[in-house]
Amino acid sequence: MKQAHIPFFPGKFHLPPLLRKDLRNIETMIREEGQSSNPLMNSMISTLILNGGKRIRPLILMTVFRGLDGAEEAVQQAYHAGASLELIHTATLIHDDLIDQSKLRRGAPTIYAQHGIPPAVLAGDYLFVVAYALASTLPKNLVQKIITDLRHMAEGQLLEEMINPKTLTFTEYLNIITSKTAMLFRSACVSGAFLAGASESMQQVLSDAGLMLGIAFQLIDDMLDVMGNENITGKPIGADFLADKMTLPYLLYEEHFGDLPQERTQETFQAIYADLTSELVMLQAKRLAKEKTKNAQKGFSVLTNASIRTFILEICDKMLSRIL
Repeated sequence: MKQAHIPFFPGKFHLPPLLRKDLRNIETMIREEGQSSNPLMNSMISTLILNGGKRIRPLILMTVFRGLDGAEEAVQQAYHAGASLELIHTATLIHDDLIDQSKLRRGAPTIYAQHGIPPAVLAGDYLFVVAYALASTLPKNLVQKIITDLRHMAEGQLLEEMINPKTLTFTEYLNIITSKTAMLFRSACVSGAFLAGASESMQQVLSDAGLMLGIAFQLIDDMLDVMGNENITGKPIGADFLADKMTLPYLLYEEHFGDLPQERTQETFQAIYADLTSELVMLQAKRLAKEKTKNAQKGFSVLTNASIRTFILEICDKMLSRIL
């Protein structure tokens, strides 16, 4: 698989040299393991991996591992865990695009759009298998923790598909984003802490921090669908609205201004835009995102390596600053 630049999260923000090295090694592992002898399969998955996101989950895992001064003899297992979680995330994106019938992902045609339903299903399945193979090298107790989170993730996806967006409650929305997004953040934190030899109580603190960070991440992402810059986010504002999704801004809009338009078009989006971005909606949304971010920072404050701890706390601030 050819080399390509990966814009590691958090982009232009300073990444400590040790973590940069860790992410490079995990990236190499992802590209080496995420290959197939079948030309079509290899073409499909390599394109997505090379277009792949900012590796947030491996970064969080290694930040926790290094933040607890994990032993060098455990580093390879941490790399395996990070690569496994990233490949699981990538596999879910392939299946999400299939479920949503999405044509584009990160500005490129999706596997579903290019090859249809059967290849998209099988490409996602293939990456799940690769991810599980990497995870098979991890301690059994850690694998069980990750499996628990993956079960919640699948259940969250099913919940989202089964609930009518028009009747979605705020509690159901939080349950969905906690399961679909935050669970892998939690797995990353638990994996880093476990492999660093942390106590069960320390693992729990960092597990909760990962969950709060994942929820905040999704809340902010949902807000950027309304107030973001397309050149930065990579998607036009209102994409969730046009896809008939019900996220935080739209739930708050209905709370304050009544039902959303029955017909979701560019015209109806523009018609509600002023109220949707009003202080009444946005201040409440920002307050919730800030609360979850601060809760995550409180958990990450237990990290013992001062420079790594400062880094993750600043990352949380940078993430939050995107909407403030």
